Amino acid sequence: MKTKIDIISGFLGAGKTTLIKKLLHEKLHVENLVIIENEFGEIGIDGSLLKQSNVQVKEINSGCICCTLVGEFGNAIDEIIKKYKPHRIVIEPSGVGKLSDVIKACDTTRLKNLIEINMIITVVDVLKYETYLTNFGEFYKNQIKSAKTIILSRTEKSNRNDIQSVVNSIRKSNNKCNIITTSLGNINANTIIDVAEQNDSVSLEKQIKSAKTFSIKGHYYDRVNKSGEHSTHNHNAHEVFEVWGVETLNLYKGEELKKILSSIENDKGYGIVLRGKGIVQSDNQKWLQFNYVPGETEVKSTIPDYTGRLCIIGKDLNKNKFYKLFNITV
Repeated sequence: MKTKIDIISGFLGAGKTTLIKKLLHEKLHVENLVIIENEFGEIGIDGSLLKQSNVQVKEINSGCICCTLVGEFGNAIDEIIKKYKPHRIVIEPSGVGKLSDVIKACDTTRLKNLIEINMIITVVDVLKYETYLTNFGEFYKNQIKSAKTIILSRTEKSNRNDIQSVVNSIRKSNNKCNIITTSLGNINANTIIDVAEQNDSVSLEKQIKSAKTFSIKGHYYDRVNKSGEHSTHNHNAHEVFEVWGVETLNLYKGEELKKILSSIENDKGYGIVLRGKGIVQSDNQKWLQFNYVPGETEVKSTIPDYTGRLCIIGKDLNKNKFYKLFNITV
């Protein structure tokens, strides 16, 4: 089995080591793990935490991985795998290194049989984002453009408008990454890893599409398969359904969500809504999840998600009305 390579990058002081310690303490300490640190100075991982796990830490302080190890990186990884047989290797590059160069150092023909690049995370300090973007330009953007997942740190010290502004700016450089906006203190390691490993269970759309068929008053709606053909079922009708899904930093109270779901139920102007699901923040500590099927709604407390998310599946959806209903600014 190939060794997973997780790259956790970020500018100086963004919170990379804090994130690694959290993942290690809550989840990864049970794995056979090697951490490659490429920062200058002392090891950032607590010795007491290392003693409770199978984690080995290797420091590279002579220079940046992308500069020093382009020719030697294969030998280093080969030696680590043979000696420690790790399930995964976590690389914490220098805060002044280009993430794209670190990925390139890992993505070589020689290493393809030994490793698989798994999580590629960039930690971004929302309080310093504009300053770093202005002063370091493309160098700073490289860490954003190259990431599969971006974790915003210090969101608990910032207001929602500023966080949304950072999210909008990041999307201009990287519109494919997942962005974790929930503060590290309120989100668990399992959720972070599921998002960063792009686990299908994270997708609300895939969760609520898991049922093959939906019906309203005897009228059946079915998915189409990958070839574009409808699955074979003995139903009255087969229809292709649409999806409306957004991420949001908005706060919603329980009663507010119930009114929204009542509007969807009673106003046919939204289209034929077959299923709906959302996970949103209610206040600084509380999160709510709603589920909707025609004739049945549910709003309940849930654990914090990586950001607020809404998903509606149906037919002839009036998406503009949903943006207004949930007070989402496009």
